[in-house]
Parts: sequence; structure tokens; C-alpha cells
Amino acid sequence: MIGSHMSDESFFTFNLGKGLFSLPVKYVKEVFDFESITPIPNSLDYLKGVMNVRGSVVSIADFRKLFGFECSDKLEGTQIIILEIPQRNEKPVLLGIIADKVDVVSRLTLIQAESKDYGIQEGQSHFVSAVARRGEDFILILNPEKILTFIESDVDKAVNLLALGGSV
Repeated sequence: MIGSHMSDESFFTFNLGKGLFSLPVKYVKEVFDFESITPIPNSLDYLKGVMNVRGSVVSIADFRKLFGFECSDKLEGTQIIILEIPQRNEKPVLLGIIADKVDVVSRLTLIQAESKDYGIQEGQSHFVSAVARRGEDFILILNPEKILTFIESDVDKAVNLLALGGSV
């Protein structure tokens, strides 16, 4: 039998494709329906662009693409989740993520799992900090700090590649 326990904190759950994902609610600043995004030429496939959110320029990432899911480039009908990710000795970073649908805020039953990949592209499973279960559904709980570190590293690599005359 798999061990499980109820979480002490609340989680914000959302859909990416057919999968359920969650983030600790403390990172979620706001959620709104898709609005126009200003694309960034030659950017990474999962970085869709930037948008103005209450006077701040916020990068928007499509986690469906980041995790290797098949998805449409059409963003109408999706929702944007604005995360506020704390940084040591710096002000927090705002990051917007595209979700197919937002679900609920709730406490979750965390389970022990032998694997946390559950269909996520190889090399991205370290983005998952835990696995939860709600009824028959499994929910992957994401670690925003690890995802932000990966994105920053990926952007740095892309900038260096472009500086050498390559393409992203």
C-alpha cells in the first residue's frame, strides 16, 4: 500500500493538456483569462512572449510546451497564472504560465510515488516536488523555483547561441 498524508498547505490546481498540476498557493499572485501577449522574436519555443501586468513586464511561459505535451499555438480560451517567485536578496520574479483551465485551491493528499515523471518529458521530472491524489486523479505538484532556475539557464544558453550566430 502506498503511504499518504494530507498536506499542511493549500495548492492551486490547473490543467495542462489532460494532466492535473498544482503549485503551492503562496506562489500564485493572480489568474486571468488570456489576453494578448507581445511575442519575442527568436525566443525559446515555450516562452510565448511578455505582457504588461499592472505596470510590470511579465514573461509568459507555456508549460504545456516546456513539459513536451502536444498543444495548439492558439491561446484563446486559456488562462494565465501569474506566479511571484521569491529570490534570495532580490525582489521576487513574476512569471506567467499558460494553463488550459484552472481548477481549485485545496489541500491535497500527498502520496509516496516511485516515479514523478508521469508523462513529463525526460529531464523535466525534477520540476515535480511531490505527487498528490484527489479521487482517482493524480496531481503533480510543481516546484516553481526549480522551473525558474531552468528557464533562466535555458535563456542564457539561447542568448549565447544567438551571440555565436546560431538559432534557437
